[in-house]
Amino acid sequence: MLYTEAGLLSAMENAGKEIESEEERKVLQNIGIGTPATRAAIIETLFTRSYIQRERKSLIPTEKGLLVYRLVKDKKISDVMMTAEWELALQKIEINEVDASVFLSEMETYAKSITEELLQTSIASINLPKLTCPKCKNQQLIIRDKIAKCPDESCKWIQFRNVCGVQIGIADITSLVNNGKTSLIKGMKSKAGKKFDAYIVLDDECKTTFEFDNKKAKKK
Repeated sequence: MLYTEAGLLSAMENAGKEIESEEERKVLQNIGIGTPATRAAIIETLFTRSYIQRERKSLIPTEKGLLVYRLVKDKKISDVMMTAEWELALQKIEINEVDASVFLSEMETYAKSITEELLQTSIASINLPKLTCPKCKNQQLIIRDKIAKCPDESCKWIQFRNVCGVQIGIADITSLVNNGKTSLIKGMKSKAGKKFDAYIVLDDECKTTFEFDNKKAKKK
């Protein structure tokens, strides 16, 4: 299921329907994820960090976003139950049913446990392809979230992975390096703010250009 921004805001507001405990479910349904003032900012952060992107009205998870999801979906930090339990505890602290110092101690224990759990989580480098620099033909490229580059300072080949507002996936980086051309990249924006679709291709000097369906190329 793909969300629009309005649909995602609604889902955040009404989170918690799957929680078994009726008391905790009611608490979370009253607050949702975030607050009316922070939910839009949370979504904007997902865009800024390239976890999601827009495709017409729909929000599409990026390769990076799906990877992060797979890494944390079974971890304690992503357990919506914890949010409900904390909110319920805070309500009980207000009416003196729970000792605040006990709650703080539990929070410290929880923070330590999720930190240790996350530190043990790593993105295996074997998931990244081993690509040879298309320019010098000697070095294996370094691939990061924002760039793919040659480690040889005398070569200096680099490809930024965010091109005209679109995050370029690993598959297209691989295709660009190995075949000299990506698949059709949709939804890019020009400096004037106009959307366009194009292939990213390498020219004879290993510089990138745009190639449109009419086969005309435009320097980036």
